Amino acid sequence: MSGEVVVSYGTTASTTRVLREGPHRFRWHRVPGESAVKAAGAVPGGLRDLFARAGTRGVRFAVPEPAPEGGYAQVLPDSVSVGWHLLAGSALPRQYTDVVRRVGEAVRGLHAVAEGVHGTVRGLHAGADGVHGTVPWLDGLARWLAERPDPVAARLVRRIGGERSTRLAQWAAHLSVPGGVLLGTLSPGVIVVDRRDRTAHVLVSAEAGYGPPALDLGTLAEALSTSVAVASRGAHRAPDNLGYGVLWDAFTAGYGAAGGYGSAGYGSAGYGDGVPRADVKRAAVLRRVHRLRSISGHLGDNAVFDEQLAALPDLVDGDTIVPLDRRN
Repeated sequence: MSGEVVVSYGTTASTTRVLREGPHRFRWHRVPGESAVKAAGAVPGGLRDLFARAGTRGVRFAVPEPAPEGGYAQVLPDSVSVGWHLLAGSALPRQYTDVVRRVGEAVRGLHAVAEGVHGTVRGLHAGADGVHGTVPWLDGLARWLAERPDPVAARLVRRIGGERSTRLAQWAAHLSVPGGVLLGTLSPGVIVVDRRDRTAHVLVSAEAGYGPPALDLGTLAEALSTSVAVASRGAHRAPDNLGYGVLWDAFTAGYGAAGGYGSAGYGSAGYGDGVPRADVKRAAVLRRVHRLRSISGHLGDNAVFDEQLAALPDLVDGDTIVPLDRRN
């Protein structure tokens, strides 16, 4: 493919190259890596058309297509995501609250798509034993927590103890239930904004599946919390740069405007419309464990891994990251 490579990055899970094809036109090409914890792959076939039809005015769910040279590609209006802009210090979280609110509305609409696709999605995610799963990351994590097959799992158990490990496995089982369509991964890193009209392109990946809405909300909360931790170590750590809490507020406001958050306040037991706050918290903690597993598999030991592992017992015991501290 012709075009100037403007961004290139990767881990053992995947490699991404972004080529400039013209003004506001960039081809993102991702190739899966060799890691057991994959970060690139095909969107489940039964969901492709659904995502293409979903979205709202100002929000598009962007599904990659198989690339002739291998891997998956899609054309987007920017070379990097909102998450990249924020961590690079070229933008502040508050500058994207309008975008993230609209994403919240669109995601709520996506979550409302349920019964009509359960048969298709369940078939795609059925394992060899006939047991149906939910989003791939939770399927893999549930097996990992149950089997503890590697040194990272053993290290986790040593750090948090057997009782907490059992609790995590129980949470994973509790959240592995039928529900609406899910993105599976949700963060500033999967939102690409067209600077011309502020349209949000939400990247859809092989993480897509189905399950309770709490999984997507918890995934976003964990991602925002991790973004604060990473940004705090970087060159751009002024209070305005670390204000990721406004993005959580914006998302939940949009989710509620579309019928998913309702009038439930921060002190309530849930996010309205049947999304229990406790389940969002559990999903966020499980996603943190998944991240630790991924960090170890892709990057090996590092300071972020050590810091987040040390904090995990408190998170399991209730030191919640949902909602984010608005002082961040």
